Amino acid sequence: MEKPLLLLIHPAALKESCRSTRRRKSSVAQLNLLVIAAYARKYFEVRIIDENIEDIDEEVPADLVGITIMTSTALRGYEIAELFRKRGIPVVMGGVHVFFLPDEAARYADSLVIGESEGIIEGLFTDFFNGGLKKKYRAEQLHNLCGLPTPPLDLLKEGRYSFSNIMETARGCPHDCEYCSVSQFWGRKFRLRPVEEVIEGIKSMPPGDILFIDDNMFGHPDRAKELFEKMIPLKRRWYGQGDVRVAHNPELLDLAARSGCKWIFVGFESTNPDNLKAMKKEKINIVEQYAESISLVHQKGINIFGSFMFGLDNDDESVFDRTLSFCMDNRLGGANFYIVTPFPGTRLFKKMEEDGRILHKDWSRYDANHVVFKPALMTESQLMEGYITAYKRFYSLPSIAKRLSGKRKDFFEILALNLGRFMNRKYFEEGCRI
Repeated sequence: MEKPLLLLIHPAALKESCRSTRRRKSSVAQLNLLVIAAYARKYFEVRIIDENIEDIDEEVPADLVGITIMTSTALRGYEIAELFRKRGIPVVMGGVHVFFLPDEAARYADSLVIGESEGIIEGLFTDFFNGGLKKKYRAEQLHNLCGLPTPPLDLLKEGRYSFSNIMETARGCPHDCEYCSVSQFWGRKFRLRPVEEVIEGIKSMPPGDILFIDDNMFGHPDRAKELFEKMIPLKRRWYGQGDVRVAHNPELLDLAARSGCKWIFVGFESTNPDNLKAMKKEKINIVEQYAESISLVHQKGINIFGSFMFGLDNDDESVFDRTLSFCMDNRLGGANFYIVTPFPGTRLFKKMEEDGRILHKDWSRYDANHVVFKPALMTESQLMEGYITAYKRFYSLPSIAKRLSGKRKDFFEILALNLGRFMNRKYFEEGCRI
């Protein structure tokens, strides 16, 4: 008997459709859709559509549609849902935006998955086959991460992602920063996948670098050491997120390097201690130790990709030059700059809404590339122009030459990354101004 067809869709933000050149390659595949696909395959034929790399055929056949949405993709997700519902095809919607605003999302879907899908998705499939989809499926408890299915990477379009080997080894974060929704969605404690299951998952992956999407690969040092020790014989290059405290744990840093770590994405957020104190991150990010920490990580042959926010309440126009000087002085291999964005569900959103600082709720602009609130010490225009200029200056040819000067491991990889960003500057600015 032929199985029904399940379409799993990751929408692009609405502004994507306005770009003069549409991307056909994306940085990272969506692991959440792959996990759902792993559960679904025994019931359905499954197809994944990522609108970041392909267009959606409005007449594509389907028996059931699942759409995952973040805040910035919510409006486009609602549009897609309406296209299928008009054809009589039921739509299930989930993701972090649904978790925080279920009443809004419920207007556009036949059924919602609120929270983690692992404990409820098979019950949803059973209800679908019995003709009785519920309006809401809410995860009543967090999954222990044991026995997670192997993501079916064969469902991804080959060659369309910078990282298709993606893995999650833990969920949750104990820090609860006011701008972040991670701890509310995933919980305030680290939940750890069994190390042996992680190792078996790595062994099952095709050749190529691995991206770990954990919010902090080093957040539980003892477990990280155990994992890295067992990764050493696998001889795989990997990239992951973490904080700079790893630099001051010599054993952990050494094991990370020996296990194949090539890049750490570090959320420095700010070089202003007052900003870090306001977001309750001053004990994690110690500005006075930044330079030493970066140097120690670099000495192990690991590159740092820094992340910085602009528009925090202690930021005036000097923040742009100060941040760029920091990046240049410490020769960061790469950096992402973001405009502070009060996402629904965070304490920051609640605080700004109460203070009348939220400018609008056009969710497609809640992407950290647009100003959606009233800054404290700058105008909205000053924040936007400073942000765009900072990106263009960091990825200018003189900046690239200075940051890559001297003998540097992985020189050509870092050069390629930076030249790609240099070539993309026009489209970056275009996306910000839409």
